[in-house]
Amino acid sequence: MAEAASEDNIKRVERELAKEDSLLANMIEQAPGMLGMAFMFVITILMGVWLQPWFDSAGLQAFGESGSTQARWVGLQLASIFAFTFVILWLAKKHLQHVIKYGLLCVLFLALCYTTVPGAHILLVPEVETEPFEFTDSDEIEEEMVSMNGDGSMITQVINWTDNYSNHTFVVSKRAADASLDWSLEIKSFPGDPLIRVVEGDYAYTATNGAWIWSFDKDSGAILNRYACFDDQNWNGSLEDVKPLQDTDGCLTALEIVENPQGEFEELKGALYITTGGNEIIRRNTFHGTNFTAQQAKWSYPQLQLNEKSLHVSQYDEDSLIIATPRGATMISLEKFADTYTDGPVTPNGWVDECTIEWLYEAESDNYVTAFNIVESPWDDEEKLAMLGHTDGMISSWIIDDEIDLPYGSYEEEERFLADDEFEGPISAIESFDLDGENGNELWIADADGVHGLFYPSLIEYATFDIVLDVDSKLSADGWNIQAISVGGLEEAQWEHDNYSMIVITGEFDEDTMYNSYGIKLDSNAFLIGIGLAVILMTALIIRPEWYVVNTVGVLVGAGVIVMLGVTFVPTLIVIFMILAAIYDAWAVYRSKHMLDLADTMIGLNLPILLVAPQESGYSMLDEKDSIRPPESSEVKVNSNSPPVKMKKRKKPKEAMFMGLGDVIFPGMLVVSCVNSISTDGMAVGISALIGGLIGYFVLMGYVASGRPQAGLPLLNGGAILGYIVGGLIFVGSAAFSFGISL
Repeated sequence: MAEAASEDNIKRVERELAKEDSLLANMIEQAPGMLGMAFMFVITILMGVWLQPWFDSAGLQAFGESGSTQARWVGLQLASIFAFTFVILWLAKKHLQHVIKYGLLCVLFLALCYTTVPGAHILLVPEVETEPFEFTDSDEIEEEMVSMNGDGSMITQVINWTDNYSNHTFVVSKRAADASLDWSLEIKSFPGDPLIRVVEGDYAYTATNGAWIWSFDKDSGAILNRYACFDDQNWNGSLEDVKPLQDTDGCLTALEIVENPQGEFEELKGALYITTGGNEIIRRNTFHGTNFTAQQAKWSYPQLQLNEKSLHVSQYDEDSLIIATPRGATMISLEKFADTYTDGPVTPNGWVDECTIEWLYEAESDNYVTAFNIVESPWDDEEKLAMLGHTDGMISSWIIDDEIDLPYGSYEEEERFLADDEFEGPISAIESFDLDGENGNELWIADADGVHGLFYPSLIEYATFDIVLDVDSKLSADGWNIQAISVGGLEEAQWEHDNYSMIVITGEFDEDTMYNSYGIKLDSNAFLIGIGLAVILMTALIIRPEWYVVNTVGVLVGAGVIVMLGVTFVPTLIVIFMILAAIYDAWAVYRSKHMLDLADTMIGLNLPILLVAPQESGYSMLDEKDSIRPPESSEVKVNSNSPPVKMKKRKKPKEAMFMGLGDVIFPGMLVVSCVNSISTDGMAVGISALIGGLIGYFVLMGYVASGRPQAGLPLLNGGAILGYIVGGLIFVGSAAFSFGISL
C-alpha cells in the first residue's frame, strides 16, 4: 500500500510539473508582462521615427554625413560597448555602486534630452511656412550657348551674317558661370558655316565648323592652332574647290591632344581626334611648328546620331572621350592605333576597326535623352557619375570607373539614386554645385514641375523652385545667388538669317526661409520646457525609482539613442552592427555570463537600463532584490522504499519581466535608418523591420516563458534584419541594400 501511495504521489507531482512546464500555459500566465513589454518596444521605436525628421534636418549625425557609410565608426561603437561593460563590472566588483549610479544618471540625463528637447520643439514650435524662391532679375544676351565647361563656365557664339557667304564670321566667347564675359574674338568661317561645335579638352577648347579646326587657350582665348578639315594644300580659295580630306567624311567635332609638348620643328606633337558624319572617329597626327596633319588611324563609334544633335562632348581624362546625344551616351578610349582585320584573308570593303568602348548607353526609341552631365557622387568624393535625364522624367546614372578592366562597356549603374516616378519629364538640366557651402555639392534636377535641390547622401529635397526651365538650360550658383540660363528663342536678324539669344535669370536664395526643411531652430521656451521635463524625470528617478518612472525614462532615453544612431548610419552598416552585437550578446549571456552580472547590477540600482513589465498589480520595483540568474538546479530522488514525500511546487514566475534597453535600441536603429536613408518607400521598409523585430520578440518570449534569462539580441536583431531584407526587396528592390560602404 505504501508503495502504491508513493507511486500515486509521484504521478500527481509529475502531472503538476508537466502542467507548469507547458509552454502555452506559461505564456498565457505571463501574457500581461509580454504584451506590456511589446507595447514599450513598439512605442520606443515609433517615438524614434517621430523624432527622425528633426534630427535629420538638423544634421545631427554622430560622425557627419560622410561617416554614415564608414564601417570604422561601427567598430568604435562596439568598442564603446565593450568598454562600458568592463567599467561597470569593474566598479561593481570594487563595490562602487554609487559611482556607477551617478555616472549613469549623468549619461541618462543627456540621452533623455535627445528626446525631450526635440520633442518639445516638434510639439510647441509651429512650422514656418516656406517662402518660395523666385528669379528676380532677367537679362538677355544675344549669343547662343554652345557648350558648358567643367568649371561651370560656358562657350557662346554669335553669327555675323553678311551679304556674301565668304564674308560670314562668328564671334566665339567664354563666359563665367554668372554669364560675365571672360574673353571674346571674331573668326572668319569661310569655307565652312559660321556655326561651331566645341569640345573641352585638357589642352584647350577645340572648335570646328566643318571646314576648320581651332584650338583656343582656355584662359585668354588666344588661337593656339588652326587646322583644315579639307585639302587646303591644293585649295584655290573658292567654295567650289573645297575637297574633303582623304578618308574623312566631314568634321562634326574635334579634340586636340598634346602628347609631346616640347619638340623640334615638324616633330610629332600630338593628334586631332575627329568625329565624322560617317560615324567614324579619326586620329590625325599633328607636328610642331606646322598646321599639317597626317591620318594615322580610324575607328567606327556607336550609332548615336551625333550629326543630328549633341548634348555633351568633352575629354574626360587623358585617354577618354565622352559623347552624349538624345540617342544615348558613350565613353570612347582614345587609342593610337587601329587593329587590322583578322577574321579572314581578305579585308571586306569598307571595313573599319571598332573603337574601344569604355561605357555605352543607348536610349529607347520613344524615350530620348534630354539632359546629360558628369557630377560628383553624393556618396563618394572620389567617384564621378554620368547622369542622363529622359523625356519621360527617368534619370539614370553610372559610376565612372577609371580602372575598369576588360571587357569594356560595363560601368556599374548607380542604384542608390532612386529616381523612378520622382520627376516629371522632360528633364531639362542635371547640375551639381554647392549652395550652402557645406558637405560638398548638392544635386540639382530641373524637370517639368520645377527645380529640385537634393542635399547630402540622403538626397533629401531641401529646396524646390516652382519654375520650369527650357530643355538645354543650365543652372549654377554663386554663393546664395542662383542662376539659370536658357535659350530665349530665335531672332530674325539682317539678311533674314537666324540668331539665338540666351535668357539669364537670377535670384537670391534665403537660407532662413526658403529651405523645405529648416534644421535646428532653437526656441527658448521649447528648450527650457524640454530641459525642465528631463530634470523632473531624473529627479523622480532618484527619489522614487518605481517601475513606471524607470519605464518612462527608459522609453524616452531609448527613443533618443535610437534616432541619434539611426540617422548616423545607413541600414547596411547598422545590419553589420546588429550582427556583431548579437554575437557578443549571446557570448556574454551563455558563455562568459557577465551580462547576467551586469543585469543584476542594473536591477539593484533601479536605473532605466532595463525595461520592466509587471506581471500583476501591486508589483513594486523597490522590493526587487532577486537575481536575474537562474537558480541552481537540484534533484529530488524518490524510490519505492521511501516514505511519501510532499513535493513543493515550483515557484511562480517572477512578478515582473525585464528586458535590456539595448534589445529595443538595436532593432529601432534599423527602423529609423531605413526611414532616413531610403528616399522611396523608406517608411514601408522601416515598418517591415519593426514587424520582423516584433516576430523575433515573440519567438524570444517563447523561450523565456519558463522564466530563464535569454540573450535577446540574436532573435530580436535577426527578426528585424529579416524584416528589412523582405521589405527592401518588396518595396524598393536591391537599391535598398546599396549604400557604398567604405572603411
